[in-house]
Amino acid sequence: MKVFLAGGGTSGHIHPAVAIADELKKQDASTEVLFCGTEKGLESQIIPSMGYPFEVIRAAQLPMKLSPKTFKAVREFLAGRKMCRKLIREQKPDVVIGTGGFVCSPLIAAAHKEKVPILLHEQNAFPGRSNRMMSRYAETVCTSFPNIEHYFHKHAKVVFTGNPIRGVFAHVNREECRKKIGLEDSDILILAMGGSLGARTVNSAIVEFAKKCDDPRVKIILSVGKQRYKEVIQEAKDWPKSIKVFEYIQDPEVYLAAADLFVGRAGAITCAEIQAVGAPSVLIPYPYAAQDHQTYNARTFEDGKAGVLLPDDQAVEKLPGIVKDILSKPEELQKMRENALKLAIYDAAARICDEVKALAR
Repeated sequence: MKVFLAGGGTSGHIHPAVAIADELKKQDASTEVLFCGTEKGLESQIIPSMGYPFEVIRAAQLPMKLSPKTFKAVREFLAGRKMCRKLIREQKPDVVIGTGGFVCSPLIAAAHKEKVPILLHEQNAFPGRSNRMMSRYAETVCTSFPNIEHYFHKHAKVVFTGNPIRGVFAHVNREECRKKIGLEDSDILILAMGGSLGARTVNSAIVEFAKKCDDPRVKIILSVGKQRYKEVIQEAKDWPKSIKVFEYIQDPEVYLAAADLFVGRAGAITCAEIQAVGAPSVLIPYPYAAQDHQTYNARTFEDGKAGVLLPDDQAVEKLPGIVKDILSKPEELQKMRENALKLAIYDAAARICDEVKALAR
């Protein structure tokens, strides 16, 4: 089987595509995989580092409102579609997969023109524009959240598969993880993360909580992201000693499993990882995410009583009281953990690959 994939712009689109490719190769090592993406996109750095062949195509983000950039985006789309049609004719893939982001649109449109079966994967509870628009051409749309069929074209088969994440998240042991990072049984660990780029609101809110917390058992680990690390380290000199600042956490599965509470953004991959380890959470959606999709992601946790949704503009003021209240109720905290685990899907990549193979037959 030969498969073309595209997904770019952010790691939230790229890593699910890689997870799907990895699973396809795991199931059948003879499967051929080719990724398509833009020259300057994050995918051009990540995909080759993963060992997969990468083909540069043209694409540009379509502005929300009509502007001169709209015409540029249309020109890039048409040029990218032409490039992709040539690739498809030359290499004859059995299936084309898109995982979202504007870079997908030229490849999906080209596959439609060349009559190649199309599968889309959507990571968020509120689908992105590319997947919504391109679903008219797709045979199958795989979703990471249930009950979002109405966002896609009526002719597409919509399947709830979950969000593919690294398999290590399915096998972590909470007690072993706590020992690994040196926690005592009585310690209460709060893990705060702002994503790969960091989040000023998350940082400020967790510092405000630490200032008001007088429980010596509480330990706080804050991952601030590479872009903000130097700035935050300077600020941290005046912070409470209960906060330990990390630039980046290489093994998030260990710290998430060990945590008594997670505080951070509600990106799709983060949400899937939280579910996988059963971490209770306070989710602070990034307010400028496309179509506010992080709020939709966080709401699924609140609806499932697995977490608390805290709007960004209220986080600094309200987080201290919310966290104090949650930590004072161990039974409710345990219930949140159980409910988060109920939301987890550990075989998402395999489910998606089943749909891919069904289209390739």
